[in-house]
Amino acid sequence: MRKIQMLLFILTLISLSSCFVDIPNVRPDGPVTIVYGKVINNETKAPVSNAVISDGFSTTLTNSQGNYRFETAPGATHVFISVPEEFEIPMKNGIPQIFNQIDLEKDSVQINFNLKPLINGAEEEFTLIAIGDPQVQNANHLRRLNNETIPDIISTVEEYDNVYGLTLGDLAFDSLNLFSEVKQSFISTNIPVFHTIGNHDFSAVKYDPAEGSKEFVSHFGPLDFSFNRGNVHIVVMNNVFNYGVTTNNWGFSEEQIDWLKSDLKHVPKNKMLIVSVHIPVLNSTTMERKSQFLEAISGYSEVHIMSGHWHANRNIINSELNIYEHITGAASGMWWSSTVNKCGAPNGYAVYEISGNKMKNWYYKSVRRDKDYQINLITPFKFTDKDGYVIANVWNADDDWKIELFEDGVNRGEMERYNDYAPEVYSYNKSLNISESTNWYMKTNHLYRLKPINDKASFSIKATDRFGNEYHQSVPIVSVTKSY
Repeated sequence: MRKIQMLLFILTLISLSSCFVDIPNVRPDGPVTIVYGKVINNETKAPVSNAVISDGFSTTLTNSQGNYRFETAPGATHVFISVPEEFEIPMKNGIPQIFNQIDLEKDSVQINFNLKPLINGAEEEFTLIAIGDPQVQNANHLRRLNNETIPDIISTVEEYDNVYGLTLGDLAFDSLNLFSEVKQSFISTNIPVFHTIGNHDFSAVKYDPAEGSKEFVSHFGPLDFSFNRGNVHIVVMNNVFNYGVTTNNWGFSEEQIDWLKSDLKHVPKNKMLIVSVHIPVLNSTTMERKSQFLEAISGYSEVHIMSGHWHANRNIINSELNIYEHITGAASGMWWSSTVNKCGAPNGYAVYEISGNKMKNWYYKSVRRDKDYQINLITPFKFTDKDGYVIANVWNADDDWKIELFEDGVNRGEMERYNDYAPEVYSYNKSLNISESTNWYMKTNHLYRLKPINDKASFSIKATDRFGNEYHQSVPIVSVTKSY
């Protein structure tokens, strides 16, 4: 009998590993907790009214006296405040303090929030840094994160006022014991950094997603929350559900969609909306409740989804819904094996300069490179090219960029955009005898080419982005293996 039960269990695991499973609601049976408290301006001691308080399942507002009271959902672990834009992000030991853990042993819990007003009021302009997939698995990965990525972020932060950070998931690479060290790495940037969970941030030995995410939650806080900066509402959400090592699913539960709608009902449509998730959304064909999610976030002045997971950089625009998704290249590149992502984008992160409810500029910042470094120039017959093209890999390009080739100083015009493997990355992977059937290979749409008149000429590339910024490159790439 025991052998039969074990066989059935193994067959179940095999079945689960070959398909996606529906994303369940996470709310268990059990008692609720009454949470109440007050939000005050800690300088004037005046109450803060109409502040949004949530447990990640529903939302409520503080009254004219700054008080709130509601029943949390079974399964809720934290209560958070969606910090109003005119107040600072509360910090303690370098960590944002916008959420508090619920003492589930008590029938009622008091949680107060004390907010310090910004000296000059709501920030009309601020900068957001988005870091995809640090994916630290061992001491060497942590060393490279701390020696390469973190100092580069610190240097970039010095250029701006009012800077905030978002990680886009996969802080760890199944090595959850490194969460403390990774958390400290981002604390050292000296900016408020908010964290998104990724598939490798779940425990691989727990089948239930809620149980599997507990280690992440204990270090970084709840999986779904929001806050406000300037004229922008920022939402962080989980959209990956791991079931041990057997299977996983992308998307959102019904409860998450309900919470998102509840959160957004407090956000005027003339604001910009930014949503941070791990798994890219717009081009996904297997994401549960994708349509409900997109419907909920559409209709704002600008909508930007920030995601990671691919270890490649790509921009996708849904013009019909006015939603722009930034799939961000990984800080770890191809899992810390080199200095590039699958698409040829160097290890790096994204920088967004925001004014009012508009993006006034954004760029991809390559680690240990000047921010103007935006192009890999490949001269004819290098790497995989057999046809004599000049190739430009412009990793942050989208449909509104203009890419031009100069041959011996003469403008040959715009280059042809095409979709293929990045030649420099393809050659690198082949040199390591990595099979094309692995996930080390990914075709990219930010390649441009043009055949020169003289393949021995001097070449340069001029790339003009949607904001009118011009980037130039005349130095050909020769290697992607340089490490620091």
